[in-house]
Amino acid sequence: MFKENFVIKGELVCETGLHIGGSNDNIDIGGTDNVIIRDVVSDLPFIPGSSLKGKLRSLFELNDKESAQSVMKNKGGPATDGDSKAAKIFGVSADNNKALDFPTRLIVRDAFPTEESIELWSKQEDIVRGAELKYENNLNRITSAATPRNIERIPKGSAFAFEFIFSVYEEDEDNLMGVFEAMRLLEDNYLGGSGSRGFGKVKFANISITKRGQDYYKKDMDEEVIIENADISEAVKSIN
Repeated sequence: MFKENFVIKGELVCETGLHIGGSNDNIDIGGTDNVIIRDVVSDLPFIPGSSLKGKLRSLFELNDKESAQSVMKNKGGPATDGDSKAAKIFGVSADNNKALDFPTRLIVRDAFPTEESIELWSKQEDIVRGAELKYENNLNRITSAATPRNIERIPKGSAFAFEFIFSVYEEDEDNLMGVFEAMRLLEDNYLGGSGSRGFGKVKFANISITKRGQDYYKKDMDEEVIIENADISEAVKSIN
């Protein structure tokens, strides 16, 4: 039976350029064929919830013994075993026969740029539609022939508003801390592509946590504010 929801909001800040790939049906002269994903309405970059949740899950699975063993058992597929915390937090896909045993507890929304970031982009000549071009060379080790290329990426300093919903049921273990564990792991890893070459360093900032119990939905009661404008360490302390 449903008990309560924890709503976790804040900003995901790019500390280096970020590339989450999209598709481009029309390659313009002087443009790039290695584009980022954009919202079709605003034509500005966003961070898909699927990309963010997938990265959080994969990092958590590597850091949790039972989850890692389940991944190995599934030959690289997501953790699905009963002892796996990853399955209990992130759920199991609907096409898996264990989906009813492990419905997802964590919803990750698409993250869209803050108004401050949109304003920042508009003031920079080198930023077009929320992106910069990063130029690179691929060198042949024998001939030294260079193959220049460019990659579109979201510039350093950009921020995106994120929202997670973590649902708790009466029979559940206390797995909320696992969400913050995954967030901390991501801060010391990378999001998107080319992470080993410096892309995708991010941090979570201005975190707020609120709790919404049954009365919030049944009786229109106020939510309980746990913490506001916090970093991850402060957020973790607030729920311990």
